[in-house]
Amino acid sequence: MRILKWIVAVVVLLVAGAVIAVLTVDVNRFKPQIVAAVENATGRKLDIAQDMKLSLWPLGIGVKQVSFANAAWGGRPQMATVGEFTAQVDLMALIGGQVKVDSLVLNDVDLLLEKDRQGRGNWDFTGQKPAPQQQPQSQATTQSGGTIIPSIENVALKNVRLTYRDAQANSQNNVVLSELTVKQAKGGLLAVKMVADVDGKAITADGTLGSFDDLMSGSRPWPVKMAATLPGAKVSVDGSIAQPMQAKGIALKLTVDAPDLSKVAALAGASAPAVPLTLQADVKDTGPQRYALSNIAAKVADSDLSGNGEVNLAGAKPAVRFDLASKNMDVTQLMPKDSAKPATGGSTAAGGSAGSSAGGQKRLFSSDPLPLEGLNAVDATGSYKAERLKAPKLDAQGVALNLTLKDGVLNAKPAIANLSNGSLNGDITVNAKSKSMTAKLDGKGVVLSEYLQKAGITDIVRRGGPADLVLDVTSSAASMQQMMAGLNGKMVLKVGEGELKEEYIRDFLPGLARAVSALDRATAKTKLHCVVSGLDFKNGVVTPKAILAETGSMTMTGDGTINLGTERIDLKLVPSSRDTGLAAMLPPVNVRGSLADPSFTPDSAALAKGVLGAVAGVAALGPLALLSPAMGSGGDDAATACAKAVALAEGRPVPQSAKPATGSPATGTQTQDQQKPESRGDALRRGLGNLLGR
Repeated sequence: MRILKWIVAVVVLLVAGAVIAVLTVDVNRFKPQIVAAVENATGRKLDIAQDMKLSLWPLGIGVKQVSFANAAWGGRPQMATVGEFTAQVDLMALIGGQVKVDSLVLNDVDLLLEKDRQGRGNWDFTGQKPAPQQQPQSQATTQSGGTIIPSIENVALKNVRLTYRDAQANSQNNVVLSELTVKQAKGGLLAVKMVADVDGKAITADGTLGSFDDLMSGSRPWPVKMAATLPGAKVSVDGSIAQPMQAKGIALKLTVDAPDLSKVAALAGASAPAVPLTLQADVKDTGPQRYALSNIAAKVADSDLSGNGEVNLAGAKPAVRFDLASKNMDVTQLMPKDSAKPATGGSTAAGGSAGSSAGGQKRLFSSDPLPLEGLNAVDATGSYKAERLKAPKLDAQGVALNLTLKDGVLNAKPAIANLSNGSLNGDITVNAKSKSMTAKLDGKGVVLSEYLQKAGITDIVRRGGPADLVLDVTSSAASMQQMMAGLNGKMVLKVGEGELKEEYIRDFLPGLARAVSALDRATAKTKLHCVVSGLDFKNGVVTPKAILAETGSMTMTGDGTINLGTERIDLKLVPSSRDTGLAAMLPPVNVRGSLADPSFTPDSAALAKGVLGAVAGVAALGPLALLSPAMGSGGDDAATACAKAVALAEGRPVPQSAKPATGSPATGTQTQDQQKPESRGDALRRGLGNLLGR
């Protein structure tokens, strides 16, 4: 009993001593030391305008009107101001040598974080700190010399305003934290609740976190279970962090449920369609500032995405690796609705600003700079596969893409196993530093009728028309306009047998349509033997090595130039026929004007001289006239004409005529409707406009 009395007496004395200390100690005499310590550590002034107050029970300290100076170059004198700060400490724990904060309250906080044009942040105190001075050992240490880690159980922040300014990006973001509370919950967890406004968008969050002691000590995995609600989406994180203070041992599952993707995109100042999005992924750290995303499962509208990836933030720039796949990817559903609308008022098909030259000519290719600087922001490598991919003017199966991005050089190798029953392979490189581009495409067996009709371009090819394409070009990549103006290389297009719609011929040239109908009254279709186009590109000027459209009834050849830089056309198309009666009706057709608004007119010189048909073809086409059916020994058949055109297009020796032509088939092609200018080329223009997105 005597020992118990002594213990009680000691406790009473300690409590009495603490009471006397609280009642007699003037904490404001420590203000100069506090201010000096902060200035010594940061090089900035701390101002405590009002007296600090010390309370006995619960033991605590309070202070009002505190401000912390900003950097000398900052946008305002204070980096931070605090209206009220209070902290309550567990007295008995303090007597036992522990710092246990029962309550920490911050009210009316205004914090400004900013970066100047040189990229300096006002939170960077490098170069502002005075030389460190040798200080006596703090009393807040354990007997073994280790620092005592305070334990905080309850935190309340109210009316906290955070402003972030970036002078380099000329941007500003504002966060208003109406409420943030952290309270002790069951099982030693902390219950968290937050109500905030980010740039006018309301965000709430609640959940549980591990204890503050576990957070600081890292003695065991720190549990995280949080759910947040933001405009258009709900986001949850569930898992643990083994060493939270070192950001090590991250093992979290991320879940996103966004009924309206457009609202989520608006948070980042971007646009997106109003479609639903769901996403799940496991996030783990694989090294310092390296994070792996595994078991990715996303669904946007009718599209899906799965796979794995990794982000490395440890280098000079972020590095990304990914391996992704889709069963179905419909890009058209993910595009903003207004991007699919035809451009009007002189806007470009490339989506740039209004495309008009100094003379008022409408332009197809935008002069807006392409966003090449984005290629320098990150390095990336990865692969993507899609069982089906749908995009504007594209509906394909068995799509594969291998991509590398290193030091601003992007290389993409697309491959399509089934594009309208054909295949397509490519190799495309874009260099952000030199602003250059190279592209090689090799397409085989793409059925033109299926492709044109499925893409909604035109139905001029009724059936068939398997097409092979070889494209090998280089150019600038500064803008679409410069890309077209600097194009160098070649293209070869070969289209095989199919059927054309006769009504297209009727729309373009009624006289020819009547003649074709007379030759084949039993059908409303016209045979297509081949279309061959061999083009050379030199500094944006397109020169044909061969142009041929062969139906067996009629042959269309052509020559001239297209200047992609000025977007001006100067072509002469020459229809000819093995039927002498039909041939006399066919004048050469001049195609002039701009790519956006071409004109088709009969050759006035040929009409004036009465020189039509094969004779006009010889006069107009020069070397390419050998594609005319009247050239060679008695004329070529359709197959021979196609073979000659392919040889010319590919730069090979032209084969000799296999045999004189027999019979007199006619051809179907597209020229100007001479009798009704108001309907001239309406169907073909519609198809061309669909192809170019106009």
